[in-house]
Amino acid sequence: MRKRISLELQSTLGNKTGIGWYTYNLTKELCKNNENIYIGEIFSLRKKDLNEIQVPNLLIVENRFFPYRLFDKLRKYINYNFLMKTRSDIYCFFNFHIPSKIKGKVIVVIHDVVFAEYPESCKNPKPLSAYIESIEKSDIIVTVSESSKRGILKYFKVNPDKIRIVPPGIYLGDYQKNYVEEEIKLVKEKYKLPKKFILYLGTIEQRKNILNIILAFNKYKSENNDNLKLVITGQKGWKYEEIFEVYKNSKYKNDILFIDYVDEEDKIKLYKSAELFIFPSLYEGFGMPVLEAMAAGVPVITSNISSLPEVAGEGAILVNPNSVEEISKAIEKIIDGDKEFVEKMIKEGKKQAEKYTWEKSARKMEEIYEEL
Repeated sequence: MRKRISLELQSTLGNKTGIGWYTYNLTKELCKNNENIYIGEIFSLRKKDLNEIQVPNLLIVENRFFPYRLFDKLRKYINYNFLMKTRSDIYCFFNFHIPSKIKGKVIVVIHDVVFAEYPESCKNPKPLSAYIESIEKSDIIVTVSESSKRGILKYFKVNPDKIRIVPPGIYLGDYQKNYVEEEIKLVKEKYKLPKKFILYLGTIEQRKNILNIILAFNKYKSENNDNLKLVITGQKGWKYEEIFEVYKNSKYKNDILFIDYVDEEDKIKLYKSAELFIFPSLYEGFGMPVLEAMAAGVPVITSNISSLPEVAGEGAILVNPNSVEEISKAIEKIIDGDKEFVEKMIKEGKKQAEKYTWEKSARKMEEIYEEL
């Protein structure tokens, strides 16, 4: 029997972060399957917000009187069913906050425990108590990786049987498309990209370990006289200032290019333009850029900690993110190394990426809905 399922879609409004894209793509795929009746719920004072949620088979319910921030402050005291005028079988909240007063089964999504593992990397880290009520109130906790599940169990008293894993995915066809040389050339011209470059794509913040990317690149350049450049793409995050200090003091700063923002439709072509993708992050709940780069057929260097070995499988070189030496040697291994090794790694990366698709993610979520 089809169930009525309310999906909290607040994170899909405005410029989407990783949580926003996870929520949006998963919702889109669930509604394609049409297994249940899906209601998207948002708090919005602006009519144009509706234009950002164009999903067939999705009913939208807006609260046009409450700003989301006010709801978030008062969520312990307000009856959610009354506020949204809905009575669904299941309510799914994608950003860990759930209201206290609600009728229906409740699913909460906790993407990672960065607030506990690396609180210094968060601008306003939530205390553990902010999560405890959501965890206790929920019927099911969804997270995105085995690594994140271990983190939840480490910091909270929760029955492991209450946790389910629904990883993010990609649309494989988009990454498997063979772009003609002219399409790649146009993207390189648009962003003024060099001929031969290493790519980092993600937020520019300390947790992403960009300091060591630059230091490893400096070391590589000091030992290799070539035209390789480093392209760092992403918006500035928390505590980014030190990264730019290291960049300004680099002997090779003329070989380092920062790009603030890449249009979503150009991202795959950007991956395919690079010699390799580098992502030695200190902590990730999942590590979506690693998956995207492997799917695009680019050699990948990433960390041997948190969720990244789980995501990368055999499709990347895993390094100690705290070792500039290891990162530099990994760059050299791909740029100047055995072509057969690189081709094998690319093949393994594509194979690994096939495990993670939005279709598979939606099916996993539907199985959770079925059991409630």
